Amino acid sequence: MAMPRLLVLTQNTAAGVTCSGFEVCLCASVDDLVHRWLADEQGVVVVGRQQSGDYAALIGQIRAVIPQAALIAEASEAQELMLIGLGVQEVVVNLNDDLQRTAERARIRASSEKDRNRGLYHDPLTGLANRSLFLDRLDHALVQGLRHKTHTGLLYIGMERFRVVNELHGYAAGDELLIACARRLQGTLRRSDTLARIGGDVFAVVLDNIPDEEILSRTADKVRQAFLQPFHCAGSEIFLSLSIGMELSSRVSSDAADMLRHAELAMHQVRRDDHRSYLLYDDQQAPVDRVRAGLESALYHALERDELNLVYQPQVDISSGHFTGVEVLLRWHHPVLGDVSPVVFIPVLEETGLIASFGRWVLEHSVQQFADWLQQQEIPSTARLSVNLSPRQFGQPDLVAQVSGALSRSGLPASQLTLEITESTLVHNMQQSVEQLHELRALGVSIAIDDFGTGYSSLAYLKDLPIDYLKIDRVFVKDIVSNAHDAAIASSIISLAHNLGLSVVAEGVENTEVLDLLNLLGCDQYQGFFFSRPLPPAELPAAAQRCA
Repeated sequence: MAMPRLLVLTQNTAAGVTCSGFEVCLCASVDDLVHRWLADEQGVVVVGRQQSGDYAALIGQIRAVIPQAALIAEASEAQELMLIGLGVQEVVVNLNDDLQRTAERARIRASSEKDRNRGLYHDPLTGLANRSLFLDRLDHALVQGLRHKTHTGLLYIGMERFRVVNELHGYAAGDELLIACARRLQGTLRRSDTLARIGGDVFAVVLDNIPDEEILSRTADKVRQAFLQPFHCAGSEIFLSLSIGMELSSRVSSDAADMLRHAELAMHQVRRDDHRSYLLYDDQQAPVDRVRAGLESALYHALERDELNLVYQPQVDISSGHFTGVEVLLRWHHPVLGDVSPVVFIPVLEETGLIASFGRWVLEHSVQQFADWLQQQEIPSTARLSVNLSPRQFGQPDLVAQVSGALSRSGLPASQLTLEITESTLVHNMQQSVEQLHELRALGVSIAIDDFGTGYSSLAYLKDLPIDYLKIDRVFVKDIVSNAHDAAIASSIISLAHNLGLSVVAEGVENTEVLDLLNLLGCDQYQGFFFSRPLPPAELPAAAQRCA
């Protein structure tokens, strides 16, 4: 077994330092010391008294690069408390006084501190630095860069399509893949670089002491190439692509907050550019990205700040004119921006993963509201509630439990709930979709295919799916009176659905001419502004009474 090393930082390379049980290595500079320590990540570091300059800054520099190293400082008693406060394990007045015992104590204390701090400063899954430690390392690297007139680089790395792994293979496989990603990144970077996991599928890298932007780009390309090889996870071969945002300290006056924000925005810029995998922050795109980043931040707090509300789009039977139910829709009223269009915020919810928690909120609140209306006899007893499920929500393993729980807590009969799923969601993984739909149908709820005709529209999958309704997208409805092609498509969808025993709901009906033609074609129900715009809860009962 190799003898542990004692790395002594001293300007006097002829210093006579000896220590029984340790291999003594004299280091003339901090870079030399760090390089030797990182070679095997062990050894006790000793800073000799004869070192000139700012002692506190020197200790801070060492601590920032190799914080887990056991550290001994030779100093006066007056400096002892200050040095211990900086993270030094042992302070001695004279190195030759029982150095072996001092070194052993320093090793034991460093090991104990490492164990205690691991949970505070490291990601429990990957073992990498967490966001807190990452920010501390970034701040220190920027300070050192200013002092030594060098640059600090930042990579902000987002894993593309990672959520698909969770949806297809489960969260255990996703965790396994994250660990594998961390290891591959570690194998690509310098040992002196700080690699951190700062979000669910987001990693960040601090590259200190780099000469220019070119090194930053080379490192990003090296990382990109490393991820061209597949991962083997959960018995499958998985390919991941990366979006890497970059920023350089000299472009932000060494401001850590701006640097991190720019790198994240650059990552989003990459995601909108199909031709590049990494990009230095481009300020020309800043206005769009600032709006996007602001929306993300605001949406994170929208639930807790009670900024969300639900509106209800009435649905009506075409032949009888009777009220048949509602489709619930999510709305967001921001205190500054006002009413934000769903076209703007729903895609942000999908991309950030917030759609899962927002979807649960919509399900719980709408089911309870509908149950209250029924109990108070404010709507017909046969009316139905339709709730949209996002792709991410439909892929959640506990979806059936969520639906069952919402029904149980509200008292709403399962037979009066319809769940709407888009075509593209279903065909993404047909076998898993069919299994999920069967489990939902077993609860007693109905299933509708939303926006039918805009996705894959195939008899091959329709005949195998346990569904009850087809909803014709408004794009095929609004012009059916004037456009023979749209009328033919609508007619075909209605005939197809009826032949399969399904009911049809037309979306976006805005005038009587369209409604009359849909009636001739045999469409069952409709929704749209012709009858009513989406209504707040207080106005819905009155609308239902209009066509009771």
